[in-house]
Amino acid sequence: MKKIALLLSKYTFWGFTLFSIIAIPLSLLAFLEYYFNWDFPFIEIVKRDTLDFAKINNIGIEFWLKYTVVSMWATLIFYSIYFYTLKNFFGVFISARTFEEESLKQFIKFYKLNFVPVFIGFIGIIIQFASINKFEFDEPHFFVIIHLIVAFFLYFYLDLIRKGNNIQQENDLTI
Repeated sequence: MKKIALLLSKYTFWGFTLFSIIAIPLSLLAFLEYYFNWDFPFIEIVKRDTLDFAKINNIGIEFWLKYTVVSMWATLIFYSIYFYTLKNFFGVFISARTFEEESLKQFIKFYKLNFVPVFIGFIGIIIQFASINKFEFDEPHFFVIIHLIVAFFLYFYLDLIRKGNNIQQENDLTI
């Protein structure tokens, strides 16, 4: 089961990274096509109501051509890093010595990384509440809650790993 989790995390990391490597340059080209009127054959600028969207043909990516392209880039880069640390996190369980200092560092990285979307989501909630004076539960808030729950469980697991690390260090000193 541990090997399956590690394998799935590796495939998720490589799949998401490959998608990011394709999507970011294509969205940059769409951004350039929109603002400089260049013409790329695989990118189409679509107008809906008063909003301009870029559609990347044959891939199925469509996005609003304002600040959302930058947030899309940030999200793709963040989750590429996130799945990389998840892969390393699951790799700790395959190693012979789970309670080593390096394993503890991997857990701490993954634990701290889960607070990035929580912090950004909290700022987004404050901005949303300040602009429309009410709170609406949207899809991004669901991701914030998931990361908060993961961080909550990782906190307890991290404490367990720290205690195991201390016991292993004491055991290594007595032998």
